[in-house]
Amino acid sequence: MRLGFRPPKDPEGFLAYARALLGRYAFIEVPGSAAPALFQAAQEAREMGYALTYHARYLDLYPGSPVEEVREASLKLLRQDLERAARMGALLVNAHAGNLPWTDYPPPGLSPAHEALREQEGRLRREYLERALEVFAGLAQLASDLGLRLTLENLPAPQEVPRTPEEMALFLQVPHLEFCLDLGHAQMAGQEPQAFLEALGGRLVHLHAHRNDGRYDLHLPPRPEDLKPFAGTPCTLLVELPPRGVEEYLAVHHGLASAGLVPEAMGGDV
Repeated sequence: MRLGFRPPKDPEGFLAYARALLGRYAFIEVPGSAAPALFQAAQEAREMGYALTYHARYLDLYPGSPVEEVREASLKLLRQDLERAARMGALLVNAHAGNLPWTDYPPPGLSPAHEALREQEGRLRREYLERALEVFAGLAQLASDLGLRLTLENLPAPQEVPRTPEEMALFLQVPHLEFCLDLGHAQMAGQEPQAFLEALGGRLVHLHAHRNDGRYDLHLPPRPEDLKPFAGTPCTLLVELPPRGVEEYLAVHHGLASAGLVPEAMGGDV
């Protein structure tokens, strides 16, 4: 299990975290939203011995949008991220599939239209997933051509896709596409992590490790018991915390090393 961290989005903070965590963490996940500003810092981190992964941009991107122009604009930006990640020397790019434009309908008992609206929302969801499948087929092929691994992440909110193991498994039909399990997102969606592991098998290759209260995406430090089910897998494991201080990452590594989940001297094999 290779251990990585999410850095601050400014070059100075990025490198400060990289220096402080060297020898404990093996890779850094570069945020696509800040990638141009972080390019040189990322190269310095590689010279230190870090590997790089890359999180594609996701705000206002809708790869499964029913509007062709929106879908094409989203695809253009995701292609740019793949190309930038390849130039940066990243090994893996993680991406989101977006969300539906509408899930706001009255709850049961409040409106006689509830069931009809729920059925309509289900149809919109299926259609969104079908379009996203087509987009990710092209992206996965491009990633393969660029020498990258592309992973698709599970999302937490009801309007977002994919949210469940069953929805993630629909994308197994896409050649070259692999998967990222975000443990905090699964917790918010009421889904068991083991179910994703069973549904996706060996194509689950990347983890985002954090936890929350089940309602809000708090990105609290993960506990060793949260990660034990994945100890025997070849997954890269990103500890995904906000930039509250490097001490949190040091404490997480210490807890995982004490539990025997990662070596003391290095957060995994580089």
